[in-house]
Amino acid sequence: MSYFQEANNLYNSKNYLKALDYYEKAIKINENLSCSYYNAGVCAIKMKNYNIAIKYIEKALSYSAESKYFFNLAYSYAMISNSKKALLYFNRAWALDNNDTDCKKAIDLLLKKL
Repeated sequence: MSYFQEANNLYNSKNYLKALDYYEKAIKINENLSCSYYNAGVCAIKMKNYNIAIKYIEKALSYSAESKYFFNLAYSYAMISNSKKALLYFNRAWALDNNDTDCKKAIDLLLKKL
């Protein structure tokens, strides 16, 4: 089994710390880089380590610009009270997928704060 697959299994078992370790192993051998970085970021979000999540997700975005990547980057910025960056990235996510109602709600909430 690959590091990436094992990391996914650990993530699905809610063992986020160990899953993160396996995503990092996958990254070291260039296995599914975009997804490995993104999923590592999501593990960090689950562990409420938003600054680490930001680093992983920004790296994932250097490989692939997906709506969910921007959404979770925005969410991480919102959790560390950086509303301006959160709004910027929620808007990018919404531009890529304007059917995402959660994204629209997040944008509306942030606009009320600002």
